Amino acid sequence: MLRSPKSIPSSDTIIEDPKIEPFFIVKSSTGGGYVIYERVIVGESQKAYIKTHAYPGTFNSALKIVSRKLLNQADNKHFSSIKEYIQTFEDLVEKMKTITEL
Repeated sequence: MLRSPKSIPSSDTIIEDPKIEPFFIVKSSTGGGYVIYERVIVGESQKAYIKTHAYPGTFNSALKIVSRKLLNQADNKHFSSIKEYIQTFEDLVEKMKTITEL
């Protein structure tokens, strides 16, 4: 389901990082959980929307889901070996580690 980006309540916390684009995470101010959204552009008018992907209960779960989504959206959809796929996955894991290290 597509929604307007302005539909996110102002009381919610939006967590963005260029490393996880086009996804971002929102922490609900009322329910205590998280929502994963994806920014999408639709139609000839290039109208911006957000697409809901998941409702994880923890931030750790949210990061795992985003990681899987990013892997599935990788530029290379055809891997010539398991080693190449695993390397792509490991690169993504390393990228996510740099986000979470303080």
